[in-house]
Amino acid sequence: MRKIFKFAIAPLLAIILIIGTTGIALAQPGDQVPERRAALLARVADILDIDQQKLGNAFKQAQQEQLEEAFDQRLGELITAGTLTQQQANQLKAWLESRPDVPAVGPKQIKKLIEDGKITQAQANALKAWQESRPDIPEIQPSKDERLVEEGILTQEQADTYKSWFESRPDLPKVGPRNMKKLLEDGMITQEQASQFQSWIKSRPQDTPGTLLKVRQFQVQKAKENRDALMTRVASILGIDKQKLVDAFEQAQSEMRGQALDTRLQELVGQGVLTQQQANAYKAWIQSRPDIPKLPMLP
Repeated sequence: MRKIFKFAIAPLLAIILIIGTTGIALAQPGDQVPERRAALLARVADILDIDQQKLGNAFKQAQQEQLEEAFDQRLGELITAGTLTQQQANQLKAWLESRPDVPAVGPKQIKKLIEDGKITQAQANALKAWQESRPDIPEIQPSKDERLVEEGILTQEQADTYKSWFESRPDLPKVGPRNMKKLLEDGMITQEQASQFQSWIKSRPQDTPGTLLKVRQFQVQKAKENRDALMTRVASILGIDKQKLVDAFEQAQSEMRGQALDTRLQELVGQGVLTQQQANAYKAWIQSRPDIPKLPMLP
């Protein structure tokens, strides 16, 4: 079931496992992410004195195993609950395995990949045909609200209230307030539509005190658990001590952050925004940060 990783890691694991940072962050979207990922892996491999390809393959294998385990567990839950039959689960797995070997990105990104010559139009057509051939099977991933109710962070009443609010959203592009303002400026929507959106935002249900903090703590904890499991499995595949692997990543990430900071500060000095003395003072302040974990954002 190797192709499931390429297709389902974003929508499925993001909900089932709530992906964290170390290791998994290597797969986050962004124009420069492949380069940063390669640089990070190269430095970690150098610190550990192992082959970079071997390290990368270990992460791919571990992530694949986690995904397949979570996927099979979720299908089992739905079969037990009567939401899916075994036959439907088999159909879904077969469909996922038949996915064309094309990057899992949205329509705009696919268009850019074609323009950049990274995939052909035939590959894009094959992906579209595959997407349209999805078996008529219910969605398998739980909604965020459902997961939070299961964990006891939200009550069913709160979840239902939020759901009703979301369903009352004006029929406008799915963008945030800032983007909505730009759509208005560009003449893509009318002032009346913008006002409707603002009214909808203001009608958002009030959170019970502490709810946002509980949600963030839940996300942080799940990310930590998943990150820990990933690093444990990768270390096992490589036959090295897990702490050694974790330390290597922390060292490499720290070095890369320092290099990025130096580069940015020198850009600002070159632009006349900062003096060299101010840049040095800022860097010294950053380096003086106490060695304590980052605290979760408060509501």
